[in-house]
Amino acid sequence: MHDYALHGLRPHSVVEPASAAELAETLRQAHERGLALVPWGGGTRQHVGRRPARYDLALATRRLNRIVAYHPEDLVVTAESGVTLETLQACLARHGQWLPWDPAHPERATIGGLLASGATGALRCGHTTLRDWTLGMRVALGDGRLVKSGSQVAKNVAGCDAHKLHIGAFGTLGVIAEATFKVAPLPEHFRSLIAVFTDPRLPVRAVDHLRAAPLQPVALVALNRPAADRIPALRTLLEGQPDHISVIARFAGTDLAVSRQVHEAERRCVSLGARIVAVPLKDDALLWHAISNTMAPTGDGSLLLRAGAPSSALGAVAGLLERVARRNGWVPAQIGIAPAGLIFSRWFTGLAGPEAVNQALLEARIELGVLGGYVVVEEAPPSLVGALDLWGPLPEGIDVMRALRARWDPAGILNPGRFVV
Repeated sequence: MHDYALHGLRPHSVVEPASAAELAETLRQAHERGLALVPWGGGTRQHVGRRPARYDLALATRRLNRIVAYHPEDLVVTAESGVTLETLQACLARHGQWLPWDPAHPERATIGGLLASGATGALRCGHTTLRDWTLGMRVALGDGRLVKSGSQVAKNVAGCDAHKLHIGAFGTLGVIAEATFKVAPLPEHFRSLIAVFTDPRLPVRAVDHLRAAPLQPVALVALNRPAADRIPALRTLLEGQPDHISVIARFAGTDLAVSRQVHEAERRCVSLGARIVAVPLKDDALLWHAISNTMAPTGDGSLLLRAGAPSSALGAVAGLLERVARRNGWVPAQIGIAPAGLIFSRWFTGLAGPEAVNQALLEARIELGVLGGYVVVEEAPPSLVGALDLWGPLPEGIDVMRALRARWDPAGILNPGRFVV
């Protein structure tokens, strides 16, 4: 039986609606009775956010597991929120298509949970964010209304944006019943290379070189040595290397096009002094799966931060997070996603108390503010999560989000206390 405990809390009961209508009815009844609920998909992102202020019901979406409509000729698919990403990708792959989205643990993560938590992955480099691939949704609001927004076609959807408010809102504005996506042709081949640098100043230049035309990587990440060592496949490939930063690029397309891209990428990195490490074709997918999983919770007592800033500041963001961590005696394991301007930094804070960790977060946020960036806590040790400032300064548009919550969830039953609204 699934364990629906969350930050030490357990619900009084679990409900498992099997249709959008049943989902809406569950919310209507919870609204009338004032029962606070937490939506559950695969549970892979439940670590993000504060401890719920109240937790009466766990609302499991695993019975909402159908592909509602799929039109390969139109490159459009609609699926219920409890469908796992792996299941959806398998369905699309049979028609030579895919959803270019690679968050952690696709075998367990559901599309509803991933949308609600705003999950991301390395493919954001070549395929932008999931907001750009989401055409519409059906959502059950906190008072039991079932609403629909967006479109089921990939054309002329300008102005249909209400559904995008639910992406990254952590289920505080409504519970996603189903979502419609545009999809893309599945590339014939994928191939990756690793460029290893011992000079910490060079990876940023390498990232710029690898993004310059005619190169078009679909994924591009930079990892410091502690992060690389946490990935067994990568640790094996880099065995015997001195302290380093690795830049890993992935290319996709026809066999000839990919070969040309990889050859040019190697040439550019070697010109900067990199040592090139080949990724065996049989290991390519496994390597990127492992990279995505390192940006997920581990339960090892570490602190996982997600920092963002303009892509041009990626190196500066990585540097300041490392400086703040090392000033406190912590060794950070960092992965940067370019050109998204995202850094995932895992701090091993040991026995540090909440005062020290909050002070370090404050220092990082002040410096990031100068760069136009932010930092949020994605995972924290159980002993710290209730005492840390997880979100930092309130985002722009918070007043609009609060007004919408008051209208869509007037009883405040949806994930109360978890998110900034």
